[in-house]
Amino acid sequence: MSDATPPDADLDSVVASLHADASDVNVFFQVLAGKLSDSMPGAVQLEREGGMFKKDHPVKRITVNAGDDVLEAELKRGSITALHAHAVRGIRLRTEQLGFDEWLRRLVEVLSKQSQSNAAASAALRSLVT
Repeated sequence: MSDATPPDADLDSVVASLHADASDVNVFFQVLAGKLSDSMPGAVQLEREGGMFKKDHPVKRITVNAGDDVLEAELKRGSITALHAHAVRGIRLRTEQLGFDEWLRRLVEVLSKQSQSNAAASAALRSLVT
């Protein structure tokens, strides 16, 4: 695949293909967290479940800082809650709660815009599409 970003008209198909792979929300969330973290290590924070007696510590919250956009998704009891915030110099000015499909769409849009000038965002976008 080339380094070119998908055109805006293809964003719906990208989001649809991402969502089609989400038959098991818990597994999908962990895979998404891994892909984003691997491709944008400085811009993605992962919060993991705690507990001394847990065998593993799955990701429960993903926070993506992409320029002035902050996208958060949290997995709670098999359901994902999502937020999109606009921040200036680290201060959140506006926060909007979204459905997960719309959050995925915004994530792809933000990464698409960022990928034109940012190699990490371009890598993240490619990892989501492939």
